Amino acid sequence: MTKVIIDEVKYVPREKEIEIWIDSETGLVWEKQGSYKTLSWKKAVEYAETLRNNWRLPTVQELMTLIDFTKINPACKITNTYSSYYWSYTTFVHGTDYMWYIIGFGYGHINYSKKDNNFYVRCVKGEEK
Repeated sequence: MTKVIIDEVKYVPREKEIEIWIDSETGLVWEKQGSYKTLSWKKAVEYAETLRNNWRLPTVQELMTLIDFTKINPACKITNTYSSYYWSYTTFVHGTDYMWYIIGFGYGHINYSKKDNNFYVRCVKGEEK
C-alpha cells in the first residue's frame, strides 16, 4: 500500500515511475517534472495518453492553482518548473484552432496560442476542477 504524503514527492508504481507533487489545497496530483521538451498541443495530448493511469492535460483553472505570485522565474508552487508556457486542455472560446496555454510560469500569466506551437506539458490526476 502506498502512503500519501501531502506536498512532498512520492513515486507512483507503473512501467516507469513518475515523480509526483500533491497539492494539499486542491487534492490534485501533478507530475513533478512534466515534459523535458516543448510539444505541439496534439503531441501534448499524446504525451498524457502515454502516461496511462488517468493522467491528463490540466484545465486552465487547474493550472492557475499552481501560480505562486510571491515568486518569479518560475512563479509556480512546484519546483522543477520551466519559466515558460505550459499547455492546458481548455479550448479558447473564439475558436478551436486556439487552445489556452498557461503560464509564462516566469511571472504567472495566462494567454492563448495556436495548437501547432510548442510548449511544455505537466499532467495531472484527480477530479477535474
